[in-house]
Amino acid sequence: MKKHAFLLGCICLLCWSTPAWAVQAHGEAEGPVVHLMTHFLLFVALLLLLYVLHVRPPDTGLSWRSLKLSLLFFLLWDMDHIFIHWVAGGMYADIKDSGASLVGDYFVGPRTVLNFLYYLGRFDHLLCVPALWFFTSALRDFCKVIERRQHSPGGQVS
Repeated sequence: MKKHAFLLGCICLLCWSTPAWAVQAHGEAEGPVVHLMTHFLLFVALLLLLYVLHVRPPDTGLSWRSLKLSLLFFLLWDMDHIFIHWVAGGMYADIKDSGASLVGDYFVGPRTVLNFLYYLGRFDHLLCVPALWFFTSALRDFCKVIERRQHSPGGQVS
């Protein structure tokens, strides 16, 4: 019975869903301001965490190095987003808000260096995917270390 209810729920969601775009507008004036504030706070938090892990590293194992690499990629991803928001503020509306593909967005407007940098910056998944991969591998390695500690005498990893 539960399988049928789950299947019916999935079918209902597929039938009555609307498109969800990856790039969405933030609304009125307070939306972009709060959004940029969160980017800045994330930037500061990532810098602080990277600094603490560099100055006082808890360990030198693979898991901590993977965590630091993930934080570095998340920092680069956030810097890319801040740059893209800054560049998008000075672009023509038909380029940044057309809702078309990124290739179409770039080639519709004038071909300037700033528009090309905007186009390249929109490939933020090239920074986010490695960040998530390193973060996941760090968590996996942390779990392995904890499991070894639980099964070793004295709770120490050899």
